[in-house]
Amino acid sequence: MSKLSDPLIQKSITQLKDYIALPSVSAKQQSIPETAEFLRKLLSDFGAEATVWNDFDHPVVFAEIKSKKPSDTTILIYNHYDVQPEEPLELWNSDPFKLKITDDKFIGRGASDCKADLISRITALNIYRDEHGDLPCNVKFLVEGEEEVASEHLEKYLEKYQDKLSSDLVIWESGSKNEHEQFSFTGGNKGVLCFELEATSADIDLHSSFAAVVDSATWRLTQALNSLRDQDGTIKIPGFYDDVREPTEVEKKLVDDAITPDFETKWGLTVPLLANKSVNYNLTFSPTINIEGLSSGWEGSGVKTVEPKAAKAKLEFRLVPDQDPHDLFDKLTKYLEKQGFKDIKVTYLLGEKGYRWDLNSPIVNTLIQTAEEFYGGKDKVEALPSSPGTGPMYLVNKYAKAPIVSTGVSYAKAGAHAPNENIRIQDYLDFIDFFDEFLGKLVKE
Repeated sequence: MSKLSDPLIQKSITQLKDYIALPSVSAKQQSIPETAEFLRKLLSDFGAEATVWNDFDHPVVFAEIKSKKPSDTTILIYNHYDVQPEEPLELWNSDPFKLKITDDKFIGRGASDCKADLISRITALNIYRDEHGDLPCNVKFLVEGEEEVASEHLEKYLEKYQDKLSSDLVIWESGSKNEHEQFSFTGGNKGVLCFELEATSADIDLHSSFAAVVDSATWRLTQALNSLRDQDGTIKIPGFYDDVREPTEVEKKLVDDAITPDFETKWGLTVPLLANKSVNYNLTFSPTINIEGLSSGWEGSGVKTVEPKAAKAKLEFRLVPDQDPHDLFDKLTKYLEKQGFKDIKVTYLLGEKGYRWDLNSPIVNTLIQTAEEFYGGKDKVEALPSSPGTGPMYLVNKYAKAPIVSTGVSYAKAGAHAPNENIRIQDYLDFIDFFDEFLGKLVKE
């Protein structure tokens, strides 16, 4: 790791340390303005024209720098500066907001998701400019502060400032090497619809002897939940799959060629995998339903013989492109009513549309080919048309009108959102070198 002695690398580590020291937890409205100002100054010092958009509670940092030699290529680097809450603190081995540097890791909240990604991209640009005296293309930065709370105001920002967002490629917030140590690209993510179901069966909790004649709210809710899907995971709501965009042949081949993850070993599963399609197909192309939480009645020690009057569950659908969360919420509500659950209260919590790119554009191909050369061959790189997770890719694509590719400095055991979140130092250094090489291929003689 002799590269660590490079002054620009040392500078980047100091920047990462200062960035992680800002506890920018959006769920707590914590250090949000301070972090936005930190980034404005960081990007200004880099040479970009940087500003903070303060239209809503969570500011967005936007910056732009143009190459001295006019270029018709523009890269937009999307990132978010907010992080997940640090709790449970007792499971951290160090202060979550003080970057811990070991022989091989950077540890701290945001190291993987996704503060180190932004710093690595800026560092690669710095190194390229230091060597060549100029940037190879125009670069824009869009860094929001509420991605971890569903980017509530992002569309309003993008709509207001859409004239500033046009680009040829969007480098998404983060990415990682997979379980097989392949450097991974994803060209999309799933949408989401989060909602709540609530059952109320009486004004008060009843003595459990009345179970002979009255169902509790708990029974009522679980019956409603059971009506939503089959055992293989197929969602039973009529019309749920009507707008699902089928994968192209190129997309299916990318997924078919990918190594199947061994989740049974990785997670010690005690339940079977849902096998209505292949594992990789389901992860990439299939909508899902999940119960996030379920609560009702007596949950303390011992026994309390009551029929609970209330029961509540939080659920989510992960959606694929062309599915609309508001349309599906309407179909869900109507379905439950037709199934006899008109008494179940259904509440819309949040929704985002999905986005998928087929990884088949010249600039995307250049990015992937550079990785294949840098990391040692096609078998060392994985390219998938979508991740199973969710983010605001649909919105950014709508206004930037450019393909989006997610790739970054993390790895399979980084523990994003978890205690002791970390990245490997070598992955960080390698990504900087890889991105520097990619930048060199954007120069047009």
